[in-house]
Amino acid sequence: MAVASLARILALLLAMAAAEAAIAAGPASIGLVDKVENEAKIVTGDKVATAIAGTPVQMKDELRTGPEGRLQIIFRDNTVLTLGEKASIVIDRYVYDPDGNVGETILQATKGAFRFASGHIKELTDSKIAVSTPVADIGVRGTEFWGGALDGKYGVLLLEGEVVVSNQAGSVTLSAEGQGTDIPSPFDPPGPVRAWSPKKIAKAVATVTLH
Repeated sequence: MAVASLARILALLLAMAAAEAAIAAGPASIGLVDKVENEAKIVTGDKVATAIAGTPVQMKDELRTGPEGRLQIIFRDNTVLTLGEKASIVIDRYVYDPDGNVGETILQATKGAFRFASGHIKELTDSKIAVSTPVADIGVRGTEFWGGALDGKYGVLLLEGEVVVSNQAGSVTLSAEGQGTDIPSPFDPPGPVRAWSPKKIAKAVATVTLH
C-alpha cells in the first residue's frame, strides 16, 4: 500500500512539473517574423516586444508598425502576411491541422495597408480564411490580395484567386487578377468591381513593399 501511495505521489508530482513546464513555455507559436524594416512591434497581452527576424508569433498577438515600417510574417502553413507603415493587425484565430484536414485564419486589420497570400490552409477540405477591415469583411477563397487606404478611400485589390468583399450595405466579388473595389465607409456598399490601372496597382503594392 505504501509503495502504491508513493507511486501515486510521484506520478502527481511529475504531472504537476509537466504542467508548469507547459505554462512556462507559453502558447505554441503559429508563425515567425520573416522580415522587418524600421519600427515594428509584437504585442502579446500587456507585453510589447520589438519585432526582429525569427520572433515567434502567437494567436491573439497584435502586429504593429510605425512610420515607414514594414513587417512580414510567415505562418505555419506558409501563409505570408505583410504590413505597411502605421498598420495594426490582430491574429484573432489560427488553426492549421493538415491531418484533420481543417484550417482557419481570422484576422482583424484595424489600421494601415496589408498584403495577404494564403498558404496550405486553402488546400484543406474544411478551411476558412477571413480578414475584417474598418469598412468591410473580406472572405478569402485561396488567394493573394491587398487592402488599405488609397487616394482617400479604402480599397481591396485582388492579385490572385478570388475574394468576397462585404459589409452591411452590400457585397462584391473580385475574381480576376487586377480587379479592385473602393469602399468609402462602413455604411457605403463596396464600389463597382473595376480593373485597376497599372499605376494604381503599383501605388497600392508599394505601400507594403520591403526594400
